[in-house]
Amino acid sequence: MLVILRGSETPRLLLVTQLKLREVLKNKRALSPIFATLIILAVVTVMFIPVFIWATGVASQNQESWQLSGTIATERIVVEEVNLKAGQTTCTIYVRNIGKTAVTISNVLISRADGIGQISTFQRKGPNFAVNYESVVQGNLITVTIGFSPTPATTYNIKVATTRGVSDEYQAVT
Repeated sequence: MLVILRGSETPRLLLVTQLKLREVLKNKRALSPIFATLIILAVVTVMFIPVFIWATGVASQNQESWQLSGTIATERIVVEEVNLKAGQTTCTIYVRNIGKTAVTISNVLISRADGIGQISTFQRKGPNFAVNYESVVQGNLITVTIGFSPTPATTYNIKVATTRGVSDEYQAVT
């Protein structure tokens, strides 16, 4: 950089200013190692907080899903008998809990085996659904009564499901 100066005082003033600038830059000290370490620690901690919150949330969700899958693995039912006769207005289904977990029957699905006709679904809270127990433990029998009028000489598939999705099927002929 070329600077053209006029007058006798200006070059000396410029030289003094440059010397002071060099002296200031030369004497400037860096941060102390302790202070620098504290700043790095603070930055790392602030960046770690969201990662920690995310990781603990994932871990708790994973634990809950494992507990639920363990419960489902020990939940088993079997439809022992279905009382479905032509001319009756109700269907009685006998379901036994053969698993280690208490079960609650939530849905019953009745469909024709030949696939013709409508599928009837009965939910626990529905008007045509009656059950003798809220939930039963291992070995106990559940009696489900449903308001259903079957067609004579027809084969029906009856599927019973629990609140956790475990199910069993039975085939009955009227």
